[in-house]
Amino acid sequence: MMTTNRARAAWTEQCEAARSIRLRYGLQAALDYLVTEKLLNFADAAVSHPDFAQELPAFVAEVRRIFAPNEVAQHLAVIEQAQAARA
Repeated sequence: MMTTNRARAAWTEQCEAARSIRLRYGLQAALDYLVTEKLLNFADAAVSHPDFAQELPAFVAEVRRIFAPNEVAQHLAVIEQAQAARA
């Protein structure tokens, strides 16, 4: 099982990567990487792994520092629309 320190190291590395992705490839790519992929997977893992659950609030707080609220809201709206179109 991953320790809390390793869980923290994972999300901090992912946040740093997202900053680099944003600079190199743009906002959408960074949101896709960090929110759509990494954060949602981390939240899913938090359901069954206490170390992930303990780190989830800090991860979410860092995502909020990286992206403006409207950027995240617009990104989530696009995801919701895409899922609704598939249904």
